Amino acid sequence: MARNMITGKETQKMQEFTQEQIDRAEHMGIALPVDVKEQIFEYANLIGEEEKVRTLVKNLTDAINQADEDKVEELLDDAKMDIQDLPDPTIGKLELRDYGYTAEDMVPLRKEAALDYHRMGSKIYCLGSDGGKGEYASKEMIQAHEGLFGMELQMWERIRDQDLDYADEDFGAFQEPMSVIDQEEALKLYDAGADIYLITNFSSPIYVTERKEIERGPEHYQMSMAERERFRNLEWEMQKYPQIQSLKEANLLLGTRRTFGIYQIKDDSPGENYVFMNMSFIESHGMQIKKEDYELVYVGELLGNTSLDDIFERFNIDRPKDFRGHSLSVSDIVVLNDGEKVTAHFVDSISFEQLDSFLNLEEQVLSELAYEVGERYFAIQRTEEGYDYSFYDEDFRLMDGGVYENDEISIEEAAEELLEDEGWTGERIRGDYDQLMEKVKEMDEVVMAEIQKSQGEYKPLAKVEELEEENYNMIDNVLNNMPLKKEPYLEYFATECDEFHDMGAYEKSTDVNQIAAVYEKYKENPETAYLGCSMGIIYRDPEDSYYDDAEFAIVKGNTVLGNLMDDVRFYGELALVREGIEKIHEALPDYKYVPMRDVREAMYPEKMTTEQLAEALDEIAEAFDPYDYRDHVEPGQDTLQEVMLDLQSGNVGSYISFLKDVIEEDCEQSVWAGVLLERLKSYEPDISKETEPMVYVNYCEKRELMEPRCQKLSDLDSRTAQKDKEWYADRNPRTDEPMVTAQMFFTIYYAEKGDKMLQYFKGKIDIGTGNGGILSQLKLQNELKLTDESWIGYLKNKGNEEFQKCMEDLTDMQNHVLPYLQSFCSLEEKSVQEKQERQVAEKQDSRVEASRAANVTKGDNDKAVKKVVSSMQTEKNKATTKAKKPSIHERLEINKRKIQEKQGKDDPERGADRDVRTV
Repeated sequence: MARNMITGKETQKMQEFTQEQIDRAEHMGIALPVDVKEQIFEYANLIGEEEKVRTLVKNLTDAINQADEDKVEELLDDAKMDIQDLPDPTIGKLELRDYGYTAEDMVPLRKEAALDYHRMGSKIYCLGSDGGKGEYASKEMIQAHEGLFGMELQMWERIRDQDLDYADEDFGAFQEPMSVIDQEEALKLYDAGADIYLITNFSSPIYVTERKEIERGPEHYQMSMAERERFRNLEWEMQKYPQIQSLKEANLLLGTRRTFGIYQIKDDSPGENYVFMNMSFIESHGMQIKKEDYELVYVGELLGNTSLDDIFERFNIDRPKDFRGHSLSVSDIVVLNDGEKVTAHFVDSISFEQLDSFLNLEEQVLSELAYEVGERYFAIQRTEEGYDYSFYDEDFRLMDGGVYENDEISIEEAAEELLEDEGWTGERIRGDYDQLMEKVKEMDEVVMAEIQKSQGEYKPLAKVEELEEENYNMIDNVLNNMPLKKEPYLEYFATECDEFHDMGAYEKSTDVNQIAAVYEKYKENPETAYLGCSMGIIYRDPEDSYYDDAEFAIVKGNTVLGNLMDDVRFYGELALVREGIEKIHEALPDYKYVPMRDVREAMYPEKMTTEQLAEALDEIAEAFDPYDYRDHVEPGQDTLQEVMLDLQSGNVGSYISFLKDVIEEDCEQSVWAGVLLERLKSYEPDISKETEPMVYVNYCEKRELMEPRCQKLSDLDSRTAQKDKEWYADRNPRTDEPMVTAQMFFTIYYAEKGDKMLQYFKGKIDIGTGNGGILSQLKLQNELKLTDESWIGYLKNKGNEEFQKCMEDLTDMQNHVLPYLQSFCSLEEKSVQEKQERQVAEKQDSRVEASRAANVTKGDNDKAVKKVVSSMQTEKNKATTKAKKPSIHERLEINKRKIQEKQGKDDPERGADRDVRTV
């Protein structure tokens, strides 16, 4: 029954209604057992809904009338489950109304449950019997309140209805690994601008939105491990700059996030002489703007393309609620941190003036350092002889120390060498030197006190030893033989019914292999398969009843779901739990294994190079479908270059779709694909300054020119030019056409100086026609489009805007892109006109040769041949004379003028000489 129950009008009304329903059943000759009646009354008082009570009594009456004991038991179990679904199963809404709180926005709690929910990050309200709730309460307020408590209905529904089906989790949507911090540190980091989260059992962390949530919240919080490390580094960097007065300011000036800050002149500082004065006034009066005259009054996130004018307008018209300074005014300073560069801007009368001197921070050389390495400590300080250093254990007792006599290196370098020499290779957390020395001093005092007591005649600990120590025969005035502390441990369980253990068989043991065998037996039993068996861990902590007996299902079906613990962070960070999951994985080696988030994150480096990404994608593709992979990738084919070019040019859509398909397949590669998908989304192309243009051959009629598919432009251009020359020379004597030709379709990738991503374009050439290699033919094609009247007419028909764009693109290709690509290749250039004249000359040669040959008689063969040869040579010389052309640069200028004429830009008044872009 409910304890300390408040019985009022609402409760009395429900009890009467319930009694009426029971009386009606008994009037029909059906006797309800006493224990059943008690459970019905408890159900009615806590659930408080007449329709549910009426239904329960009716169903129980029918089951008892039919002597169906199993049905009766099932109905009572369902009623108990309804009660257990309440946030506090000892109190219902009826009692809350009788207490005096009649609003429907709260679910009721007693003090014990209120403290538990508060400990897990929920907002708890101290409800008043007058119907008031006030602001949400701190732990101390809850302990002092003697009435009832409430949790917002919306929050309870979220807790109750959260999705716990981890088997269907999208492995591509990972959260960052979290670190637990205490309330004091949470407040400090929140004030500095860090993202702080509540510790809950929700699948997604709950973000702290206001300082009061920490002030009145539980004792522990969580934040991203990467974020915590970033602020640790900022605290370290602050030590080098005494001008930085707070961690919040360090985050603004030294951090890498996009932020802005507002500085205003401090009261009672020399800056009051020029407060609200413009730059002209300050300079004319010989004053100087100094950072020490200012204080940081606000820091905010720099969103999108937010400008200084946007900030000025916001902090005058729509000031943020947490802004405590005066409206942004003349003499204030706005600091912008775009993630790469930090700049300061003085608010002048009508604009902003950049003030570089404001950020001239003087770096000081550190003379003291402290590190925490694992559970031990290291301290070092500069002395006249070099560096004095000390190693301390987890209790701050001195382990070793000395003087490092090399003052030519920095204190950081000296610490690095000493720690490596000592073998302290764990994670190094930078700490406060003075705080460490205080801890060491305290421990020294404790040690001295123990020594003094042990040397005196009176030994007050002796009696305590007799009472407390397990072996009181060893009286030595030191409590060194106390009963051992009971450490946490794990049990493993297997159950036939994961949701309700008592509906099937259930076994537990500390032997993981034994439980694994039991689980497989349950799983293979067809009679109980419908119940949904599972295997998991039970966390045992004899020293902490709150965390003791926490149970987690880890194995379902043929999958070891280690990722379940990602959403229960407190337990997931415990080494004991992690070890238990690994033991389950080892006991069930053939099962699919989904490790915890940080293990998954470690599968690939956080920042992957293009080559690493390409190799990883290639490996997953081959492992996911080896048969399909072999059908499309021939032995020895280098697929990495193709993937790298796609990545560097931003063509990642197909790879993202492929990885999502792998994830949805729920196969061995799914977890890897999920992590790789996150890496791919955050990938930034790494283009070197000397990136050489590459060609990918999409298709070629001659397979020899498709191997390899990816190669340097200079190499393939040389090969195609050579093949074109060879094939063109081998012509059919009757038709004068080449015996062999081939079409090649390709994509050229290139990056010019400053490009962050590869550019690319597609092309097609005919090899064997005498037009040269790739670049030679691309240039001929481009020049033809720029000078051919029919092509230009075709473009004009598309509309003036489309025409202008196409002409600009063609001009840019001719004057900029092709010369750039040409700089990587050895190329003999030929213009369109030169090519046409050469072909005319060759046709003339052919006609002359045929004409002369027809007039030659059999008796005059030798003489005729000489005349023909002489005539051909003359024609060739004429053609050669005609074909002699200006240099490439001269021809480009000619083409440029032709284009300007066609675009109407040859007239200076129309823009040709007014910086109109033609390149």
